[in-house]
Amino acid sequence: MSYKLSMKAKQAIITVHVLSVVCWLGGAAVMLLLGLHVLRAESGDQLHYTLENMHLVDVVMIRYTALVALLTGLVLSIWTHWGLFKYYWIVIKLILTVGLIVFGIQYMGSWLSQLMRDGDLLRDLALGAPGFRQTGYSLMGGAIANIAALVFMTAISYFKPFGKINGSQKGKG
Repeated sequence: MSYKLSMKAKQAIITVHVLSVVCWLGGAAVMLLLGLHVLRAESGDQLHYTLENMHLVDVVMIRYTALVALLTGLVLSIWTHWGLFKYYWIVIKLILTVGLIVFGIQYMGSWLSQLMRDGDLLRDLALGAPGFRQTGYSLMGGAIANIAALVFMTAISYFKPFGKINGSQKGKG
């Protein structure tokens, strides 16, 4: 027989899971707003401080909370009746979560690092530098993708659509 979480442990892990997703979603929203602020910066100093704040949000509100969301989601899937591969909505959430984390590491982190390098080196000139605005728009697009995916994952967590993977609709929910 496989291990199942006690009710108290399950509730505690669900609480941590939901809080980590809320923090991740909030961080993505803040990144979008700060990204808009970066593109409207009027001075090199304003640009520098805004990019520093974006880096802080990335580290504190996004990176670790995304990992916590992934880990708690895995625990909840594996050690409850839901199972990791029994329902489409769980598999979709797993794929999107891993995809967002990989996308964040591979692309968004490097875009933010590039903006920070350009902002530090060029200051006022960064605002007119070729590629700076494009990188900023890419980072904001990534934030929008994160927000959309997290809202979608929240919705399917609540509604639990698509049924069981084996095709049976029994036990849906």
